[in-house]
Amino acid sequence: MNASAPSAGRPYDRSSDALILATTLDLLSERAYERVTIDDVATRTGKAKTTLYRRWATKDDLVLAAIHSIGRPPEIDNLPDSGSLRSDLLAVIDSPWLGGPDRRASIFAGLASAGRSAASLADAVRTEVTEPYVEIYRRLLERAIHRGEIPANLAGRASILADVIPAMSTHRLNTNHELASREFFVSVIDDVVLAALGAPSR
Repeated sequence: MNASAPSAGRPYDRSSDALILATTLDLLSERAYERVTIDDVATRTGKAKTTLYRRWATKDDLVLAAIHSIGRPPEIDNLPDSGSLRSDLLAVIDSPWLGGPDRRASIFAGLASAGRSAASLADAVRTEVTEPYVEIYRRLLERAIHRGEIPANLAGRASILADVIPAMSTHRLNTNHELASREFFVSVIDDVVLAALGAPSR
C-alpha cells in the first residue's frame, strides 16, 4: 500500500498540501533534518497531526514530497543568455528561485542533512537538485565554447567543471558546516571555473 495514499473513508482534502510542503521547506531552511518533526509542521500550519499522518505516514514521506514539490531549477528550461559566460553563471547563482540565493542555500543545506539520513531522500536531492544544476552549468560552458568565448581545446574540461560549483558548496557545508554564500559562489566561478578555462573573470 502506498504510504502517502489517504486511507479509506472520508476523502483527504489536498487543498492545504502546498502550504504544508512549503512549511516543511521553511523548517528545513531553519534547522537540520533531525530537528524537524511532523509536530513542528502541524503546529506552524495549524493542522492536526492526524491530518498530516493521513497524507504522509512518515517524516521521510513528507520531506520527499517537499523535495518533489520544488521542481527543478527554472534555468534548466530557460538558460540565461547575456553573451558572457561569467554573467550567465552569476545569473544562475542570483536566480530568485526559492526566494533567492540565501534562502535557497538554507533550504539546500536542510535537504543535504535529510539526504544523510535516508537513501531515498539523498536520491531525490541528487535527481531534483544536484544533477539539474550540473546540467545547467555544463550547457552554459559548452555554449561558451561553441561561441568562441573559451578555446575549443579546453572543451574536455567542461564536464568536469560543471560539477565543481555544486561539489564545492556541498564540501563547504559538510566540512565547515557553513552555508555557501553568494561571495563563495562568485569566488568559485572566478577563481576556479573561469581560471581553469582561461576566461575573463571580471
